[in-house]
Amino acid sequence: MNDTGQYRDGSALAFEAAFFRLQAAIDGACRIERIGAPAPDWPAQAAAAIRAAFEWAAANPEAANLLTNKALGEGPGGIARYHRLVAFLAGLLREGREERGEAPDLPSITERALAGGLASLVAQRLDQGREDELPALAPEAIQFALTPYLGAEEARLAAAPPDA
Repeated sequence: MNDTGQYRDGSALAFEAAFFRLQAAIDGACRIERIGAPAPDWPAQAAAAIRAAFEWAAANPEAANLLTNKALGEGPGGIARYHRLVAFLAGLLREGREERGEAPDLPSITERALAGGLASLVAQRLDQGREDELPALAPEAIQFALTPYLGAEEARLAAAPPDA
């Protein structure tokens, strides 16, 4: 971004558009509320967010690639954008610290490491042209991301498909 707040290259604008679309998909999945039903708890929201992100990446591989592989290959500006993506995803996980008594004592890098792992998994599948596998990998990714907060058994239960 230059001094006037304008991006200097089209890749940054494309990243912003893709990032906005991903955020909208995640936000929509996290805010599912039924009339007369309580709002989903954090584990359900986190699972919905990961599931939505993996489904979005599978349906929009070019946009997802802009957020991951292409961002990382564009030097300092792209790497900064990628770090912003990871920070956004980490922010979604941070609420999990309140789910268990021990969770607040997790290392400060926990959320960034988990978010980076999820982004890396998506990037790898995209790079290999295997983005169609992402929705099926979502339950394992959810269990991976929620285990530090809920423990293995509760994370496995939270990772079950919502209609199971």
